[in-house]
Amino acid sequence: MTPGPGLVATPAAPAAADGPGWSASLDLRFAVVAGRTRLIDNRHHGPLRLLKSLPGRYPDDPLEVVILHPPGGLAGGDSLAVSLALDEQARVLATTPGAQKWYRQGRATGWATASTRLDLAAGACLEWLPQPAILYDGAWANQTLAIDLRRDSRCTGWEILVRGRAAMGERFATGRLAQSIRLAVDGAPWWDEVLRVDAGDRWFASPLGWRDCPVAATVWCAAPAVPEAQLADVLAGWREALSGAVAAAMHGGASQVVPGLLLARLLGHDSEAVLLACQALWRSARNSLPGQAGAEPRIWST
Repeated sequence: MTPGPGLVATPAAPAAADGPGWSASLDLRFAVVAGRTRLIDNRHHGPLRLLKSLPGRYPDDPLEVVILHPPGGLAGGDSLAVSLALDEQARVLATTPGAQKWYRQGRATGWATASTRLDLAAGACLEWLPQPAILYDGAWANQTLAIDLRRDSRCTGWEILVRGRAAMGERFATGRLAQSIRLAVDGAPWWDEVLRVDAGDRWFASPLGWRDCPVAATVWCAAPAVPEAQLADVLAGWREALSGAVAAAMHGGASQVVPGLLLARLLGHDSEAVLLACQALWRSARNSLPGQAGAEPRIWST
């Protein structure tokens, strides 16, 4: 997602996937059972699965879950819907094994859509760490993320979007993108951001947009109940980490947009470098926040 909470670029919101295609959904629910976070409900439809559910070494460690979309990508008319619900005090770290690809399509086959909903009960903590999403040339991609928190729950995560396949000399030159992130606390909106744009729009080259970078990322830390002094430490750590990333030919910045919510933006030309920078911000937040524990996702080492 690119800079500017509340931003709306080119209008014309997409409808739901309206062509032939695969429809898949995954609904997961987690609760604390006998002192540890457990998966208590797993419902899926179509080609979308929970690949692994790995407990941490210690009771306070988050449960690591790996979500898999076996086809690996979305074509026109396809739709994915992922829902994670965390009961009181549950702790989950969720990731994916590979990049989500948005294949070439068009009006004849309709938009491809992917929606994610993250619902956290009181005292719950979620780390949402998916691999980047890649827009192929000609993709019509509609991606939404909705996060619902309680005031004493916490969510840290990122979204990374790559325009085109640089290794193949491909740019996202035709197609359309609709992307939104919404975060609410106790039902009240805290962050609502929308981008709707054609592939050839000047937004991507503008210094107010993507600055002609093919990779953009947003990292967030939503912790409404954490004292301001501790969030200030997180923000300072993020700015220090980003100073190194910016020196390495990336654009980036971090700010507190409202009390309890930190956002960082990164723009770059190399998706791996941007992903590593996002991981550095996540580690910094984890080390600064009270009660955070656990190792890095094991799938990152495979």
